[in-house]
Amino acid sequence: MMITTNSVARLAQRCGEFLDELGQPLTIGYPRSLALCLLDAIYSTGSHPRAVDNVIDRYTARHGREDGAKALRYSIAAAGGARMWAESVACNLKPASTHPGALLKAEVVDRATRVMADHDIDTVADLLDVVGREPWISPFSNAVSGSWLALPSQSSGITWLHLLMFAGSPHFEVDDRVTRYLAEVADPEAELTIDYVHAEIAAAAHVLDAEVGMVERIVWLASHGRILSRLKAEDLLPAAGPIVGLETTSLVWEFPDEYRKTQEAGPF
Repeated sequence: MMITTNSVARLAQRCGEFLDELGQPLTIGYPRSLALCLLDAIYSTGSHPRAVDNVIDRYTARHGREDGAKALRYSIAAAGGARMWAESVACNLKPASTHPGALLKAEVVDRATRVMADHDIDTVADLLDVVGREPWISPFSNAVSGSWLALPSQSSGITWLHLLMFAGSPHFEVDDRVTRYLAEVADPEAELTIDYVHAEIAAAAHVLDAEVGMVERIVWLASHGRILSRLKAEDLLPAAGPIVGLETTSLVWEFPDEYRKTQEAGPF
């Protein structure tokens, strides 16, 4: 395993963009609303972050930020069904996949609320109790995950992992996108194993004086395109060669003010 000062500093720089001046995350999460977790998880795949934000903003404008899965299902029913809800509430008719005849994402959301009801899940706490709050327990080892994967266009498990991340679950999966994200900052000779990824994240968390879980959330959301970097190529630390500063114990860069001002703090 080859972890260099440069690779850790580069990852810390990228993740540090999504921390405020007090070290709190500028990421996305909904610890008080399973409805918002469901919406973001399903709408986030294949969509620009702004489009997902718009769906969340429109829903919260009508219903607030503390709805459970049951309230979301009622909202869809009150609108006259998933399509009418997509037109009048979400204002988003994006399909769940590019395949001909694919259901609308709104229709998948509706079915997802039924999955939650079938497993007696209404709140974020209910979901975390079913999945398990220990990170060493597989997030796919519970019955509700199987029901979720059976939803139209959800078999990859990405939206399930999105759901858990937005709910504040400690589960973190190293998938292809996470590995590619780390490859952009890693030493070119490094073997990108799961152990390497975890070690790099832990080292970056130490540099940032942040919790490992916080950095894992940033890496997951950034690698899957839910949060976007505003760093320019010339702002990035070098991939090789010396980095001036005590990079193993403290930050060795400063962000221009405009980067922090354009991010909004999430509840995590």
